[in-house]
Parts: sequence; structure tokens; C-alpha cells
Amino acid sequence: MDYETKDKLQQLSLFLSNFPKTILYADAAQTHYRFFLDDEKIEDMGPIGALNRELKCVMGQRHNGPISFKERGPGLEAVVDVLESHLIEHHNFPETILLVKWVDDLTTAAKAVLASAGIMVS
Repeated sequence: MDYETKDKLQQLSLFLSNFPKTILYADAAQTHYRFFLDDEKIEDMGPIGALNRELKCVMGQRHNGPISFKERGPGLEAVVDVLESHLIEHHNFPETILLVKWVDDLTTAAKAVLASAGIMVS
């Protein structure tokens, strides 16, 4: 993984971990955000395609506008670890551009949440 992507992941992690208290908190046991890749999906779509599909199912479609977060907490924050592990493990796959796009889209949506709460980010 290149330094730019690593920096983007760190920024996303920082944003998600600082969501305002006005957003419902869900602990790991209650979270809506669970990322599970079964072997069949990986076999059918490849590891990147399977994760991309799982992200669409869990986070929602991105073509309908910014991602809308349903909660804050460790479940949501885990998306950074999931993306990072796949970007590291599959760094030589050209499809990783899909995952970098997820990082960018999630960061844009997180910035919007913070801005709407009056929290300035750069």
C-alpha cells in the first residue's frame, strides 16, 4: 500500500472515531456494521470484488449520494481495518482501486458529518 493511501486510512480512522455524540452509539455487540466475506463470494468475485459487494450491502450504495452513517462506534470504525488489511494483502491487484474509492467516499461522508456538527476538518 502506498503512503498516500495509508494517510487516507489514518485520516478516515480519525474522522470516524470523532463523530459527534448526536449520532447513535452502538457497541460491537449491537452494531449494524458487520463485515463478513464467505468463501463462496470470494471464489465467485475474488477477494476485492467480494469486499466491494459486502461494503455496498453494509454501507449502502454510493451512486445515490454520500454515504449515510447509521451509528458511530467500533463497528463503523472497523471498516478502516477491513479496508487496510485488504489493501495490504492484495496490493498487487488492479482492483484495489475500488477499495481506495471506498476510502475516499467514506472520508467525504465522514467530513460532511463532522462539518454538519460544527467540527472543522481539513
